Amino acid sequence: MKGLGFVQSDMDQAVFYHHGGDNGHATIIVVVHVDDCTITTSTLLLIIAFKHQISEYVEITDLGELHWLLGIEIKCDRECWTIHLSQCSYIKSIITRYNFQDLKPISIPMETSSWLSTSQAPATTLEIAKMHDVPYLEAVVSLMYASLGTHPNISFAVQTISQFSKNPGLMHWDTVK
Repeated sequence: MKGLGFVQSDMDQAVFYHHGGDNGHATIIVVVHVDDCTITTSTLLLIIAFKHQISEYVEITDLGELHWLLGIEIKCDRECWTIHLSQCSYIKSIITRYNFQDLKPISIPMETSSWLSTSQAPATTLEIAKMHDVPYLEAVVSLMYASLGTHPNISFAVQTISQFSKNPGLMHWDTVK
């Protein structure tokens, strides 16, 4: 990327940017994830030019306009200048994976009356056996990805339940659900 005049971001190693075009007033930003690149700029012509330049160095497959990125659906409305991000498919997969289909939805991410502590960890052999095969950590991590992507409204609840990942009890699991 440096051969093309791009600078690597100091904040994220996978982000590269280049100021240029339109008399130095346009910026091209390229985000790299494994072997995929997401390109954004202010004009379509800059994207076309970049794709032509990069194809001289590596073989590329142009998948067209961005619709999905790391499990996040992206819808752009150019007329309204809006971008809509959705993890609906990802959240449905969480519901299915952890058998949450029969749970009743609530209007807030976590009951305000919930009081969780380490004292609610399994104490008896029966409680330990009940929690043995519960995918607590996996569910918390799945919720964490949703909170980081498109649902910051559940961040407090996810942070709270993540504190009990080492030895969760039934009350903690009920809170995850």
